[in-house]
Amino acid sequence: MKRIAGWVVVVTAALAVTVVAQEPVPVTVRTLAVTVTDQPGVDWNAKMTPFVGSAYTTDDLQDRIQMKMRDNGYYFAHVDTPQLANVQEAGGKRVADIAVRVTAGDQYTMGLISFRATEAFKREQMRAVFPIAAGDVFNASAINAGIEKLKGLYEQQGFADVGAVPSIAVDDAKHTIDVSVEVEEGYPYLFGQLTIDGPEPVPGTSRTLLAAWAQIAGKRYNPATLQKWLADHAPKGAPGAPAIHPRAEGVANTEAHLMNVRLVY
Repeated sequence: MKRIAGWVVVVTAALAVTVVAQEPVPVTVRTLAVTVTDQPGVDWNAKMTPFVGSAYTTDDLQDRIQMKMRDNGYYFAHVDTPQLANVQEAGGKRVADIAVRVTAGDQYTMGLISFRATEAFKREQMRAVFPIAAGDVFNASAINAGIEKLKGLYEQQGFADVGAVPSIAVDDAKHTIDVSVEVEEGYPYLFGQLTIDGPEPVPGTSRTLLAAWAQIAGKRYNPATLQKWLADHAPKGAPGAPAIHPRAEGVANTEAHLMNVRLVY
């Protein structure tokens, strides 16, 4: 077996060669110097301070810096591969000073956010979950956060398999970015059956839980409703025993549009 940078080369008896990729090794950032070549008068290092002290692979750090640029409106910024210096082993970890060169390009502002294929909610209600206004500096993380909140809005109404896919349209003349979100609503789900696995902490616990399940069985599925039901009906352990925190797993019946729940002690 031989080693080359980033790879393990295995030579078999028949002289066939198999190349196996090694997992990238994370490096803890001791210092981080980011140079934005087309903005020599701007100090970007303060914006990159949150990365210092944490461990990343070079690809991960490159992606995170790219996202940081996009969160400041530089959607098409180019980030070079991070360069490591003074690499040392400390406490079982690799630590290094890291330098990164970036070309920012033009800065963009937020344009319109529109929605396609929607019926359950008004567009104004969906737009309100995105924490960015038209005219603000474009922020990719704000769009991602809005997508998650939008999906949560649907999930609260039982749309357990909702999908939301954003696409962008860039106006280079106005330096704006419009976002169009295609929503695949799916169908609203109802609470289905409850099944229970694992040894009962106290005899009769499962029977009590199954009887209490009638309170929400057949009603519109809502993760918050499930969490409240679990809190209200948390099983009690034997006297002096540790607290019990059963794990709930949703098992979707896509044909019947039922969300069955499996409870594991």
